[in-house]
Amino acid sequence: MKKTSICILMVLCVGILFLPPLAHAEAENETSIIVATGKDVPTDDHLPEGYRFPEKYRDKAVQFRTEDGVLLSGYVLGEGNQGITLGHANGWMVSSWLPFGERLVDEGYMVMIWDFRNILPSGSSPQSESQRWDLDVLAAAQVLRELGATEILGMGASDGGNATAVAAPHIPDLVGLALLSSPKNSRGNALEAVAKIDVPAFFAVSSDDPVGNFYDEVKPLYDASVSEQKEFHLLTSYEHGTDLLSDVDRYSAKVGSTEEQKQERRQLADDLMRFVNETFDKNAGETETQTSTPKPDEGKTDAQTSTPKTEGIINRTENTNDSTMMYPLMIIGLGVLFLLIVFVGIKYKKK
Repeated sequence: MKKTSICILMVLCVGILFLPPLAHAEAENETSIIVATGKDVPTDDHLPEGYRFPEKYRDKAVQFRTEDGVLLSGYVLGEGNQGITLGHANGWMVSSWLPFGERLVDEGYMVMIWDFRNILPSGSSPQSESQRWDLDVLAAAQVLRELGATEILGMGASDGGNATAVAAPHIPDLVGLALLSSPKNSRGNALEAVAKIDVPAFFAVSSDDPVGNFYDEVKPLYDASVSEQKEFHLLTSYEHGTDLLSDVDRYSAKVGSTEEQKQERRQLADDLMRFVNETFDKNAGETETQTSTPKPDEGKTDAQTSTPKTEGIINRTENTNDSTMMYPLMIIGLGVLFLLIVFVGIKYKKK
């Protein structure tokens, strides 16, 4: 009877030691939102050839599912533990981010470019959920984490930037935010969102935006941001969103760009790359006691250049870890197993 009891206890100890890690690994596999990769992913073949994503990236295609069940199609370029989501503007193809995305990859970053819901080849959502582009951004960030990213920088243009801002407070391991020509409230309340996150932030807009008066959209976002390290870039080019990063005229082709305007767009791309590099480098070396004093901006009031932190502000959202319960169980199992071995050894010596 004693032998039977000891055997049962040993089996329980083994279970405590090995079942939690197995269950944890199984849970991780079950929660993957990636449903297809490579040639199994729907692509933009419906578009004219000049607007399609390059065929050379076909093996980088990925299809993934949002938390409300919408299937999205996109591409993951590059690799590493520093990931960047690139949300496109409404009416712009997913390839609009490719030139700058390739530059990010060359710098060693992993980037996620995708089509938002209700834009082919991504799936559709019910009308009631059609504005939830923020859920698409969250899913894109999750894909990067599944592929090894431990730090995420959210970047977006126009509506894609609005959605990125709305999603930002809920992105685990967020380290930075960059918005180009982004409205305050197109897909959600971005003003409210940027007031909740204290990570380095980059805002850019043109005073002569062909789509509308986006200065009055972006500047309030900059002012509402509680980031202690934020930048505001004002251009004069007749361009919008990702076109502000290119010296190739798009809208400007109708009116013509001066060499100075092309240069300011090249400079903005360089400034955005600098911002990305500085943001990730800063985060890599930051400590809990590190403090930062922003440089005052010329021509801005104290109210614009110094924004005190308030309760509820997220400095950096840390990813939760299910192992907090797993390791104590393993330690308990090891302890009980050790006691059993000692008990059996003593019994054996007595015999």
